[in-house]
Amino acid sequence: MKTLKTALAATALALATPATAQEVSQDEVNATLGADPQLWAGLFQLAMAWDIDNNCDSIEPRRIAATSYIFGLYNQARAYGYSRRQIRAFQTADSTEARLRDEVGAYYEANGVVEGNAETYCALGRAEMAAGSPAGQLMRTR
Repeated sequence: MKTLKTALAATALALATPATAQEVSQDEVNATLGADPQLWAGLFQLAMAWDIDNNCDSIEPRRIAATSYIFGLYNQARAYGYSRRQIRAFQTADSTEARLRDEVGAYYEANGVVEGNAETYCALGRAEMAAGSPAGQLMRTR
């Protein structure tokens, strides 16, 4: 998802700490980060919140909360010892993008979101906010 790429890229580039890359293949990095249930759940929530924001004019991101959330996810990935470059490569990998698209799409389908119908995105966004879900905490009504 383009917005997820932009959000995570901005966070990764904003950090000035030097990175020490482990001697592992990018495929191993991708497999490790993609298998971390907390990290993946966080990416899922972030992708959903950004997508709802992009498709619903009455909902906007809570920018400070979202930035803090992104830093938290980045730090989880850094805890494995991977460099910014490795994390960025994971985040922009076609396989990561496709998996997020599929999983968020399945969640949308299960929750009545219809592509191209802004009100269905808004309804899900309001429900996520009311439930206090991680995605809901990243959004607010305008």
